[in-house]
Amino acid sequence: QARDIMDPMPTIGIQANLQEAAALIVKTQSSIIAVLSMDGKLAGVLTTWDITQAMAAGVCEENVEKIMTRAVISAALTCSILDIVTDLEQNQISAMPVVEDGTVLGMVNSDLLAQRYLLRLLRSQTNR
Repeated sequence: QARDIMDPMPTIGIQANLQEAAALIVKTQSSIIAVLSMDGKLAGVLTTWDITQAMAAGVCEENVEKIMTRAVISAALTCSILDIVTDLEQNQISAMPVVEDGTVLGMVNSDLLAQRYLLRLLRSQTNR
């Protein structure tokens, strides 16, 4: 389940500027950060792609609220690994937050799944 495999997800406030968000992405070496509303709930996500698009459009002085992705695909704590992989594939995304009642608890991503579980799964399949 998501609760068993998730990693911490970097978060930033909705009023933060693009430079702060980019610095957080660099510091955490993450390609995605959760954007939190004033009450600490998930408002959107900001990816390296969102920042690249903003820079290309010349809106680098904006706050993250203006450029974040609002339609967030997320997982619940109890989502199975199969459901997570399916959501990542169907939505053509590489990461998603794990959320409960609007609160970001962590994230899962394709690198995490590949590094921690793919090898184990493949070995178990060849040992049958």
